[in-house]
Amino acid sequence: MASSTVDSVHSHVSTPAIPVKGQYLGVLTLTMMTAALFFTLRNMPMMAATGLQMVFFNLVTVFAFLIPIALVAAELATAWPKNGVFHWVEEAYGTSWGFTAIWLQWTQSIFGIASILAYVAVNLSYAFAPHLATNKWFIFTIILGVYWGATAANLRGTRASGMISTICLSSGVLFPSAVLIVMAIIYLIHGYPIRLNLALTPDNWLPLMNPEHHLLLFLSFIFGVAGIEVSAGHAREVKNVRRNYPIAVFSAALLGFVITLLGGLAIAVVVPVIHLNMVSGSIQALQRLFEAWNLGFLLPVAAFLIALGAAGQVSTWILGPIKGMWAASQSGVLPAAFQEANQHGVPRNLLLLQALLMSLVSLLILVIPVVTAFLLLTSLSVVLYCFMYLILFTAAIRLRYTQPDIPRPYRVPGGNNWGLWLVAGIGFMTSFACLLIGLIPPGHMSEVIYGPSMLVALLIMVLIPFGMYRFRQKQTATQMD
Repeated sequence: MASSTVDSVHSHVSTPAIPVKGQYLGVLTLTMMTAALFFTLRNMPMMAATGLQMVFFNLVTVFAFLIPIALVAAELATAWPKNGVFHWVEEAYGTSWGFTAIWLQWTQSIFGIASILAYVAVNLSYAFAPHLATNKWFIFTIILGVYWGATAANLRGTRASGMISTICLSSGVLFPSAVLIVMAIIYLIHGYPIRLNLALTPDNWLPLMNPEHHLLLFLSFIFGVAGIEVSAGHAREVKNVRRNYPIAVFSAALLGFVITLLGGLAIAVVVPVIHLNMVSGSIQALQRLFEAWNLGFLLPVAAFLIALGAAGQVSTWILGPIKGMWAASQSGVLPAAFQEANQHGVPRNLLLLQALLMSLVSLLILVIPVVTAFLLLTSLSVVLYCFMYLILFTAAIRLRYTQPDIPRPYRVPGGNNWGLWLVAGIGFMTSFACLLIGLIPPGHMSEVIYGPSMLVALLIMVLIPFGMYRFRQKQTATQMD
């Protein structure tokens, strides 16, 4: 566990507050919050760009990444239902590594959220003024407005966050996805031209040609489901967590996988791949479907709902990782100011700090081209998150040996330990492969500069939490002297 100097002050700081009355989460709300973390129309165009290969990529994603994360998270959350990634890794490797893991999850969310917010802005432009889709100041303003608005809403507590997730997921993701899928089926029934290549050839179903291009697209599949473990940060607020958390996680995973695959196929059927826009492909598909039945007037409504769904995803991410950072602050890793919570049990100061950092990151939109900023933020998020998953999977295995007697109401199936080795091992290898893929430069960026720059960024982001931890150790020791 943690070194004595930091742990010695643990008893002098308040423990994370229990949920405020009325803040407890049921299975449906937790399922919606979990699904809202990763389920979005944003990744469907990139999936559609792979044609029928999306079936192969989805199967690999489910069995090599989604299932391992869901199984491992379910075991860890039911054995240690406290503060998600921070507490799990802390139990395995000590406070410094626990803080590093939650730091990586938290910082990648800031970079990733910035790219999601750019997506929100683009879709809102289609709803009101399409010519603003490439306007930097419009995108920057929407990013700040949506994020600070979501932050203010999340200050109302977990119940408010869960309500936002449920409303936005239902109206902004599930409903538009259902419309897209159903209209695509009707489109096929009426005999409209099919834009998807249905040839039964190996290279049409498997990524045998241009592998580097397909590897980059594969990341959109993998990180279309990343983050499913973040909802464990709310484990303390879940009714009957040992029963309800696994149910919610697996329900969210199944819901997201099925609808995302069908949505990707629907887009591929309607929009020719050569005309497919990787950011606004969902709107493109709906536009073509609406025009087929003279329903073009519905496009602004659809664009607004899709933007609302993405905004709901942002709202869910705002409060998820911050709970782990709050737990780290309770261990004395962060200054006392970040240990405070408001009357709704929300770490107000941490939430405001997060909003300020996100605002600074969003300034990239004004400095470099929007598409380049989108790619850089996404790629950095991928590299940081992959490294966090490497820590998480090894921590799950280590805990089986260091704390074998801790009750695990849900246990990864497969003998005493071999099942966990298999599941976590597959997840580890997939995460490592994705980290390497994340070093491949997207677009026309320089290979000589891009890869080393990403590795340096990863090293810096790992050293920062260790440096903060050591500083707090020395500071605490000095205060005790």
